[in-house]
Amino acid sequence: MTALYTNITGQGRPLVLLHGWGMNSHVWQPLLPELAQYAQVICIDLPGHGANSHLPLGTVAEAVKQLAPHIPDDAIIMGWSLGGLIAQALAHALPERVTALILIASTPKFVAEGDWSHGVSPDLLALFGRSLQTDYLGTVKRFFALQFLSTKTDTRVVNALRDTIMQHPASVAALEDGLAILQTADFSQTPIKQPTLWMLGKLDKLIPASLAEVLPDMGYQHVAMLNSAAHVPFVTHPESFMEHIAAFLDASDVKIY
Repeated sequence: MTALYTNITGQGRPLVLLHGWGMNSHVWQPLLPELAQYAQVICIDLPGHGANSHLPLGTVAEAVKQLAPHIPDDAIIMGWSLGGLIAQALAHALPERVTALILIASTPKFVAEGDWSHGVSPDLLALFGRSLQTDYLGTVKRFFALQFLSTKTDTRVVNALRDTIMQHPASVAALEDGLAILQTADFSQTPIKQPTLWMLGKLDKLIPASLAEVLPDMGYQHVAMLNSAAHVPFVTHPESFMEHIAAFLDASDVKIY
């Protein structure tokens, strides 16, 4: 199996970062200096994304198989959006190695259907899937813009981050596979047993704020809602974001120090 590109910063307990759909590990760059004060930060480009764009993403099980060799013992995984779904799959697959999760603007189930109303419309994901076939770059850029809707963010910062990420675009095949994972992955009936911090944005257009109300009923004790944030709180509200991260890492059931 081909090794994935990773970037390691800092020392201490491993903190593995998994980005979202169509993105790559460059999205974490502004946070790395602070995160590296707490842990050894391992940034991974998902298969089919960034420096690993030559590799297939596949199903969530296939993604887990490729990522597993890069998950050290005693790891905390921080997953954003699609990365959060894959992080949950890794926690189930590698319970002896994954000791905690930090799930940012993610969900146990991305699509709203049946009794699960805390997700996006299946029609929205289907629209992105159709758009990929006709306007690949435009689709990714529109998705990027959607994540910042309703937030007061310097457009120059957002555009610079988008342009940096788009210098290493994901493959169309990986984007299609990622949409399939978003459409089908479902952990709503199988909650994670490891300590988990859920960090949500009240203004998020993709993950409904109502998710915060049901997570405690699923057994999750650490749920943070950022009232003025949307889908990318680590970019738009880095100080509040890091306060919640630090508090979780210092919690008695996680205790990174």
